Amino acid sequence: MKRKALLVMLVLLLLGAGQAFAYKAAIGGEFGLNVAGGLPNSALLSFRLPKFPPVIGLGVSIPETGSASAAVLLDWWLYQGNLVSFINYYVGPGLYLQVGDSVSAGLRVPVGLNAFPIPPLELFVEFAPAVGFLAPTGVSIPDWGLQAGFGFRFWF
Repeated sequence: MKRKALLVMLVLLLLGAGQAFAYKAAIGGEFGLNVAGGLPNSALLSFRLPKFPPVIGLGVSIPETGSASAAVLLDWWLYQGNLVSFINYYVGPGLYLQVGDSVSAGLRVPVGLNAFPIPPLELFVEFAPAVGFLAPTGVSIPDWGLQAGFGFRFWF
C-alpha cells in the first residue's frame, strides 16, 4: 500500500513539475558593454523560464591580462509592451553580482528594446542604471553605474 501511495505521489509531482515548465522558455547570449562603471565586457548566457519571473544572465570575463570574473544578473520584466511596429520594450527591477578579484553587488533597472525579426529569434539591446551597495573598495552606498548589453535569445 505504501508503494502505491508513493508511486501516485511521485507521478503527481512529476506532472506538476512538467506543467511548471510547459510554457515558452528562452536561451541565448548577451554581450556586455563597459559603460560608466558597469559590469565588464563579457559574454553572458541569457535565459528565461516564464513561470520563473526573472530573466537570468550568467557570464564570465577572461581578460588577456588580470584575473577572470563572473557575473550573475536577475532581471524581472515588470512592464512589457509594444513600442512601434515590431519593436517592443521592457523595464523592471533587477539584481547583479560580480565576483573576481573583488565582489560587487547591487540593484539595477534594465530598460530594453527587443524585436523578433524571424520568430523564434529575439534581438535585444538594454541599458541598466545601477546602484551598488558592495563595491571593490568595500561597502559603498551608493556606487552608481550604467550597465549595457545587446544580444539574442531563441524562444521554444
